[in-house]
Amino acid sequence: MRGSLERLLRSAGLTTQTFASAEDYLNASNYDEFTCIILDISLPGMSGFDLDRLLAAEERRLPIVFVSANDEPEVRQEAVQAGAVAFFGKPYEDNSLLNAVHTALKLAEIKNQ
Repeated sequence: MRGSLERLLRSAGLTTQTFASAEDYLNASNYDEFTCIILDISLPGMSGFDLDRLLAAEERRLPIVFVSANDEPEVRQEAVQAGAVAFFGKPYEDNSLLNAVHTALKLAEIKNQ
């Protein structure tokens, strides 16, 4: 999924960086430069929800678009409660995801003003 998502975002003119796990993201030397996160809920190691909670606790929360193969109502509800900009079950519609990413970028811009 990471490769196809990266190609989609780059085709829309967006700069991307991908990570195999939440831990890889946290270990990135430049993670403070990111504007928003597209985050899978099921990751090796720390889950997407766990990463979101950690970032919130450290006051480093970014706008998040969650994606998941688990499209159960309770998973969607947890994403909403976590403050997600959007939640998409897999497979997702490319244009809908791009619209959500643009919304997340606008929210980040407003937050940084």
